[in-house]
Amino acid sequence: MTYADLLSAIQRKYKDQDSTGFNYFDFLHAHGSPFNALFYSQLFWPEFVEIDGMVFLQDAIEDSEDKSRLSEVLLRYKGDKAKVEQAFNIIEIPSLFGGASSESTDEEDLLLANRLKEMWSCRLRTIFSDREFSVRTLSAAETGGELAVMFYTIRGRK
Repeated sequence: MTYADLLSAIQRKYKDQDSTGFNYFDFLHAHGSPFNALFYSQLFWPEFVEIDGMVFLQDAIEDSEDKSRLSEVLLRYKGDKAKVEQAFNIIEIPSLFGGASSESTDEEDLLLANRLKEMWSCRLRTIFSDREFSVRTLSAAETGGELAVMFYTIRGRK
């Protein structure tokens, strides 16, 4: 995502407002809030949890029911931890926003997915510096549903 792409998306959102000469910080001043910034920070710089050598978004494995489902999926994939991580660590972008998902275009959803991919890659490297991860943007055709971001640990490389 380039600065121009972001600014274009913001200008589209606020097209009814005279924003001649506005830059990103002008839009932030006019429409942003500290609460929203804090709220979205978890999306862009999430917490991760490690379970049995696998890494997950913290909110993907919250309780004993999730851990039971994790054990079932591990059995289904015959212990293939990368496949288990892929099954749990796929986040469909439009679904994140429920009814508000129609407020963005497909191109803007892709910009967001690519931004998440970059930030999650960095966050994973920061926390798990001794591991390598694949963080990918998946098209709706690849998921059979919606545009998504997915990550998993790359294993077996030395």
